[in-house]
Parts: sequence; C-alpha cells; structure tokens
Amino acid sequence: MNSGNSTHERYVRYLPWLFTISFILITFLPRSLDDTMFMDGLAYASIARNMALGIGSFWQPFFANSFWLPYDNGPFFFGHPPLQFGLQSILFRIMGDSIAVENIYNLIVLIISVFLIVKIWRKLFQETPDRAKYAWLPVLCWYAIVTVYYSIPNNFLDSTMAIFCLLSCYFQLSFFKSKTFDLTKSFIFPVLAGICIVLACLTKGPVGLYPLAFSIIYIVVYDHSIAKAGVKVTAIVLGTFAAVFGLVLLYQPAYVFLKTYFQGQVVQALLQKREKAGEGLMGHFYLVKELLRNVYPHLAMLIGLYFISASYNIKTSISKETARTCQLTLLVAGSAILPMLVSIKQYPHYLLPSLPFVAIFFAALFVEKIHALTLIKMKLAVAGFAIATVCCWTLTVIKLRNLEHNEMAANAKEIKHYVARASTIGICQNLYHDADIHTYLQRYHSLSLTTKTENAKYVFADANCLSSFDLTKDKVVPLEHHYFLVIKNQRARDHHAVYH
Repeated sequence: MNSGNSTHERYVRYLPWLFTISFILITFLPRSLDDTMFMDGLAYASIARNMALGIGSFWQPFFANSFWLPYDNGPFFFGHPPLQFGLQSILFRIMGDSIAVENIYNLIVLIISVFLIVKIWRKLFQETPDRAKYAWLPVLCWYAIVTVYYSIPNNFLDSTMAIFCLLSCYFQLSFFKSKTFDLTKSFIFPVLAGICIVLACLTKGPVGLYPLAFSIIYIVVYDHSIAKAGVKVTAIVLGTFAAVFGLVLLYQPAYVFLKTYFQGQVVQALLQKREKAGEGLMGHFYLVKELLRNVYPHLAMLIGLYFISASYNIKTSISKETARTCQLTLLVAGSAILPMLVSIKQYPHYLLPSLPFVAIFFAALFVEKIHALTLIKMKLAVAGFAIATVCCWTLTVIKLRNLEHNEMAANAKEIKHYVARASTIGICQNLYHDADIHTYLQRYHSLSLTTKTENAKYVFADANCLSSFDLTKDKVVPLEHHYFLVIKNQRARDHHAVYH
C-alpha cells in the first residue's frame, strides 16, 4: 500500500511538468516550423541578420532602404533600442542566414523565461516547501495566457525585455529572502538588479524601468520594519542604473542613437503622434481591456476549482504566505502596466513583461485547492495529467501535419527566382504601407521597396494597379493571394531573343 502511494507521489511530482511542457509545445512547436511570423519579429530578425553581415552596426541598426511607417524612415532604424538585435546577430554569425535563427532565439527566450518564473515561485514559497513544489503551476498559468503563447514564437522585443525585468526582480527578491539585510555582504544583488534594468531599457526603452518599484512593493506587502533596508536597496538599484546608463551615454554613437530614439519614439508616442490603440480616454485603457481578455480562462478555472472543492467538502483558506504572494505579484504587475497607460500607443504584446507576475498571482490563488485535491484524489490526479498529456501531443501532431501556409513568405521565395538578392524593386503606391510585404521580402531576400516604379525593372503589384503597366511589353508573374511580379519590358526582350 505504501509502495503504491509512493509510486503515485512520484507520478504527481513529474507528470504535471510533462503536461505543462506538452501544453507549451501545442503552439510553440508548429509556430517554430512554419513560415508565419508577425511583421515586427520579421523586421527585428532582418535587422539582426543585417548587423551580422556588417550592414549597419549595433548603434546604427539597419532594416532596409525602405520602411512602411513614415516616422521611422531614416538612415538607420531608431524605432527601438538595439540590444536584442545585437544578441540575435550573434546567432546569425554562428548559424548563417537561416530562418532557424529566430526560432532558436525564441526557444532560448522561452526556456529562460520558464526558468526564472520557477526560480521566483520557489523563492516566494521557500518557507512552505509543499507549495514551492508546484512550480509547474505558474508556468502553466503563464503559457495559458493568449498573449504569451501568441507572442513568444514571434520574436518580440518585449519577450527579451521581460527576461531582464524578471532577473532584476529575482535579484531583489533574493536579497530580501536572504534575511540578512546586510548590504555589505549582499550588495551584489541590488547592483545586478540595476544592471538588468539597464539591459531591459536597452531592449525596449523606458517600459523596462518598472523593477525599480519592486523593493518598495515588497516592503509594503511583507514587512514595514525593513523599510530602511528596502530604501537602501532601491537607492543602490537606482544608482547602479543611473551610473551604468550614464556610462553608455558617454559613448557618442550610443548617445546619438538613444537621443534619436527618445525623440522619435518615446516623445512622439506621448504626444499621440505615432500609432494609436484608440481615441480619447478609452485609448489609454486598451491594455487593461486586453489583460482582462487574457485572464478569462484563469477566472473560469478559479470558479471551477471552488465548485470541485465544494463537491468534495474541501474547505481551505488562503494562507498568509500565499496571500502576500498574491498581493506582491499583483502590485508588481500593476507597476509594469500602469505607466504604459499614459500613452495611447498600446499593443497586446506590451503586456508581456507583466504577465509572469499575473501568472504567479493566479497560480498562488489555485495552489492551496490543487494541493488539497491532489492529496485526497492522487490516483485521479495521476490519471488526469496522463490523459491531458496525451491530448496535448495529439493536438500537436495534428497541428504539425497541418502547418499554416503563409502566402507572403511563399511570394518572397518565388521572387528569389527572378530578382537578385539585396535589390531594390518597385511597388505600387497602394501597397507601400503594407508591413507584411516589406518585412517578408526583406527577411527572405533582403529586398528594399520604392514607389518610383518608372525606373524599376521589377515591380510588386496587385490587381488594382496592374492596369498601369503595358502588358504587351511587360511580363506578369502570378504570385499568391492576388499579387503579381511585373518584369518591365521582359516580353520585348524575350521576343528579341527569339529572333536573334
């Protein structure tokens, strides 16, 4: 009997992790093997590839000779700080110009994110080992968020920035959990935390500053008596950030880039002169609406757990440690989201740095009841995780056998047969602001675009502008999704070649 219980305990220890990993792979694996990626991720991969090839540099990143947004057309790409481009360019130097590079980079980001979520969870529950062992739960809650499983395979800057923010918060948490509060011995933690904030800001800008609030939030939630130590930690984190960032600014190319970025991206966004999530007051609350949309499954799960617990007459109250974890993570998530509401330039993936803490918040709400249910229904828990794992792999195999086809990627590959790499081709005016055309053609064949089609040999067109060409002289190559590649005067050249 004891042997049977011991076996089930081992299964309950490892099966949830197997299920969690299998759940992650349902979306991550197929998205890593198809040719579909959001335009931002394609642009960032193109910049990193160019940097690896010596086209542009770390402080003068280069996308192409053309760009779909009017305010980012310049001699170099200053839309975002360059750290992720530099990191990813290292992989390009090692592996060459392969689509596998950004997918491997995304895998690295995924693994590090999972590792840090687990470390933070275990650190938060280090006094309660029976809760700490549920480290798979916040990972599952994290990847069950729509924005997370959509964004991680898409090479977003926010995913990389989130790693540095998590590291900063982890270092600060490690200082407080050490309980020595001796800065002469543990000063390295706040120093590292400050450096990580610099790295976060060099990845995505000022939105990476929110870990500066972590120590103060920790004091408010956990222990007012250590306020003095908390203020010192915050001062060291802030001082380290200021010193390191100041050193970066002393380098002239860095200063020029960051000044251009700040004026062209941050200031313009605050002045509502860039992309907009909406108009008026509601435009400022787009991220709040997106956050609520993302956590519907978690709220449903919470309600379901209460009903299941009630059916088994399980009455568990949230412990003091768990309640504090909920308060801490909710406030940290809020510190990441609230500053972004100042601007109406908001997108769902802007939530990424806050979502690990949202996930830990919900996992903390779940853990008491899941622990109680597992103890009284261990065999049922083992069977449930085993069945769920099989279901995950079934879905993954189905998705792998039906990989999503991307028309624009196919078009870029077809154009390779006609146009030399790194050329500039024409494009019809009505198509110029289509970001997918710019990013796929640049990523797959290093092509730039121009609306000055009169001197262009090749023109990317659709049915709306096809009538502007002389089809008796120009050759038209059909592409997917009602697009065409027009090769000007090719028919005349072919006709001439026949008679000579």
